[in-house]
Amino acid sequence: MKIIITQWALDSYLNLISSIQRDFYKNILRPDVLLLRQYPNDPKFLQAKFWSIAQDTSNNKILNGYKMKWHQVGDGKVQLRLPIGIFSEAFLCEAYIKHNDKFEKRQLAKFKFYLQRIRQNKHIERGQL
Repeated sequence: MKIIITQWALDSYLNLISSIQRDFYKNILRPDVLLLRQYPNDPKFLQAKFWSIAQDTSNNKILNGYKMKWHQVGDGKVQLRLPIGIFSEAFLCEAYIKHNDKFEKRQLAKFKFYLQRIRQNKHIERGQL
């Protein structure tokens, strides 16, 4: 499966780069994202602490929406989330640090909008992995 880097993903990466240690990016985050090339045929996609279906504020499944999750990241021991739209290709969307459940619900509401834009082909692609 192709992995598409959207403008939202690139912008969030540039905003988060100061919060993410280079070793974490190089040894964990990037290899985990590259697993999408084999989606769903890697056992890591069966781990609920790493991969889950995205849900909206009413806990309804978001169509084509998933998220990768990393815990205890960096010195601040934050939780990093990367929403991904899975169609015939994987679309990386706006990554964020989960501050609390309310903040995450707002981010997932934005993610629903991003998926709608992808379906309408009204998104900006900045690269592929």
